[in-house]
Amino acid sequence: MDDQDVGIVSSTPIIRLSVQLIGAMCDGQYTDMQNYLRFQDNKLISHNFLVMLIRLLHCVRSGELLMDTMKSINSMISANDTAKETAIENDIVEILNTIVASEAPANDPENAQEIKSNCYSLLSTLVEQSNMLNEFYDKVREELDIKTLQNEIHMHLGHLGSEGGEKAQTAAFKGYALLKKISSLEKKDYVGKLDEEISQKLKVGSVEVQWKGHLEKVYYPIPKSGYIRNKIKEELKWGVDRKSKFDKQRDFLQWSSEIVDDVVHQRYFMSVPFLNWIMKHEVWWDWLVFIIALMIQLWLLKEWEDVNWVMGKDEEAPPHIEECYEEQNRTGINSTNVCPSEGFRFTIICLGTVHLAACLFLGLSYFLSNYHRISLKFDPNKRMSIKWHSFYHFYLLALLVCSCLGIWTNGVMYCFHLFHIATLFDLLGRVIRGATTHADQLLFCAPFALFVVYAYAVIYLSLVGPDTFDNDSMEYCSSLLQCFITVLHKSLRPASGGHNYSWKDRKTFTDLWMRLLIDSSFWILFTIIGLNVVTSLILDGFRQLKAEREKALRDMTTLCTICGLSKDHLTSHGIAWSTHVEREHNLWSYITFFYYLQEHSGRFSAVENEVLHKFKKLDPSFLPSGRCISIDTKVETKE
Repeated sequence: MDDQDVGIVSSTPIIRLSVQLIGAMCDGQYTDMQNYLRFQDNKLISHNFLVMLIRLLHCVRSGELLMDTMKSINSMISANDTAKETAIENDIVEILNTIVASEAPANDPENAQEIKSNCYSLLSTLVEQSNMLNEFYDKVREELDIKTLQNEIHMHLGHLGSEGGEKAQTAAFKGYALLKKISSLEKKDYVGKLDEEISQKLKVGSVEVQWKGHLEKVYYPIPKSGYIRNKIKEELKWGVDRKSKFDKQRDFLQWSSEIVDDVVHQRYFMSVPFLNWIMKHEVWWDWLVFIIALMIQLWLLKEWEDVNWVMGKDEEAPPHIEECYEEQNRTGINSTNVCPSEGFRFTIICLGTVHLAACLFLGLSYFLSNYHRISLKFDPNKRMSIKWHSFYHFYLLALLVCSCLGIWTNGVMYCFHLFHIATLFDLLGRVIRGATTHADQLLFCAPFALFVVYAYAVIYLSLVGPDTFDNDSMEYCSSLLQCFITVLHKSLRPASGGHNYSWKDRKTFTDLWMRLLIDSSFWILFTIIGLNVVTSLILDGFRQLKAEREKALRDMTTLCTICGLSKDHLTSHGIAWSTHVEREHNLWSYITFFYYLQEHSGRFSAVENEVLHKFKKLDPSFLPSGRCISIDTKVETKE
């Protein structure tokens, strides 16, 4: 076939479609199809399509067909040692090396970056972990020119920011990943100063995964879109199950899956500029709600005075107080509401409008960020699920209602928003969580307390009688309901045992015995047993919360979540704990990698495909359990 014929063939759409079809048939490491396309044992004449595609690389004159051919070859040899051996025997490395060194592969300078990107991917597949890696790698290194590869990566980096910069970025990343792979296999630094240049111009992450019994370091481009919220980071930090190493790894994958979904959800709304602005400044709205309410309440300390009290003083009353006093006399209604001075009402309206907007934006930001997590039916398997009747939902509604009422009441209702300080400081939030840890048990104590109060109301009405109570001291017992309300009121007030009623007209020594019996029994049942049970439940909640937090903190600072290795074990091998958890097994690097796998539209390597497959099934077997590359490397070096 001469050059003219090749040019005609390469431009025919049916050839491209056939090549693409072969690649699609083998996509996803479909081993049976890979083998069948190399040898058809059920046919009289067998055709080796892999060899045909490699021969096509020699003479192809179309950049698009060249890329499709390399993609299809990549699919045919991925995770298949026999196919790789066939490709290497047919001089594929020599062909790829020629393409890498060429300024315009297939005479197509416009697609040069993308062609070389596919070339790097194919070379990376040839040297991925396998039982025959050493044999394959020796043959690849015989033909591959490292110096040329380094120069090409520099060239790709130089095209960043120009037209076709995205293709250059992809090519630079894949070339860099290939160079890092070669460096790790040979235990030599072929990257050199490229690391610094790559870190400045590209965002590249790396994770360690277990594949075919080996630890593989996988490099990936950090996606530009999407971010993990700080609140979600805190939830994962303290919420992961730490019962055992396996439970921790599996629960981490469950959290990661939901966090990836959350990042995708955030990205959808972040694409709208106005919603992006609201959601990114959620902390602003939190602080505005509290600070504006605090400013108004501080002003009320000076502004709010009782009208009758001011008018009763000898000194002259301010004009606005006189107006309110005249209004009271005219209407006959003695009001204790705020009597606003000049400018106060206008300021309240202005600040109240800003406050109302902050409450609206706070609620909107929360629901836009979390509505996908709110479920009508609670799922215990979901780590980030939020109940529709969550207390915080009603709290946000109360913030909004009180903000509206605050303008109408001249700022009085803004006192409710001062409680918002508990959401601004984690310490206050933990105090509230500690006090409400046993909220269900505390609720069961309430009926017991009411039953005790009711029983003593019956005793007072039947044995003591209503005449014993002094109405002037707010003691009423003419009916069982009055007795119940009175006993409840007195029970909530501090007393040295009993209720300290007046016991009017009951002053005999016999009455003293009756009062002693009633007061002492009430003191034992209500004060000693009831209140101490409540106190012990609250204290136990604090102790439990503290113990869980200390356990989680100890686990985070001494055991790696990814591999389970202890800090002492790493230190004994000369590996710093901070280096291990921040660079080698960083939680957020793994979650970013999972996000990349979920959102990337291109083809994956065999390692990436297996990780994605297991991640979707929440199978932690791909995580480097009890291992890390730095320790394995040191052990191999000693041996």
